[in-house]
Amino acid sequence: MPSFNLESVSFKENLIMIGVDEAGRGSWAGPLVAASCWIDFQQHEKLSPDINDSKKLTHLKRKQIFKSISNLVKYSTGIATEREIDLYGLTFANTIAMKRSIFSLITTINSSPINKFDKYIIYVDGKYKPDLNRVDNDLVKNKLNLKPSSVIPLVKGDTISKTVALASIIAKETRDSIMRHYSLIYTNYSFDSHYGYGTAKHREEISKYGVLSLHRKSFKPVSTIFSK
Repeated sequence: MPSFNLESVSFKENLIMIGVDEAGRGSWAGPLVAASCWIDFQQHEKLSPDINDSKKLTHLKRKQIFKSISNLVKYSTGIATEREIDLYGLTFANTIAMKRSIFSLITTINSSPINKFDKYIIYVDGKYKPDLNRVDNDLVKNKLNLKPSSVIPLVKGDTISKTVALASIIAKETRDSIMRHYSLIYTNYSFDSHYGYGTAKHREEISKYGVLSLHRKSFKPVSTIFSK
């Protein structure tokens, strides 16, 4: 289970620790959603003890945790659309989504009267360190001006840090909600069950009903069907 060890160290050093994770990276359809999360360490004991990597939680448990956090944490989400994924590639699109979510969260924290810190440390789930200052300002209309040392990749971060784990839950729940909405629009597709991922059912739907605008055309087998 993830712990609050990193959060405790950051708090003692007067750092604002932000956890970042994403959902939808391997999906064939729909956006990639990144979530950034900050936990007020003085409030951490009020959070659910069940916070864990979103992939290890049931849908019901994720939903319960997500509903319980509104007054205890600050968070923000950022989206990279399926078009941006096809245009820029998955890795860069992931950075776009993360920068959007991080900037939005930092803006919220900086405007809060409870903020007494002036330094950030950002833990990103995984081995990849996103270059947040590389993203073109036309894609993200704001600059973060973060030091490279402020952004730290954390392999299996959602099993180490409660903040990163909570970011994984927020990203997953946000994206699932988007895909459930799409299932009401595109009724021939079971986006409320496979959420755009590469299941046998989804493959069958693409073969039968064709490729939609929200499909990632750079992904196989979507690209194979789209090129026919």
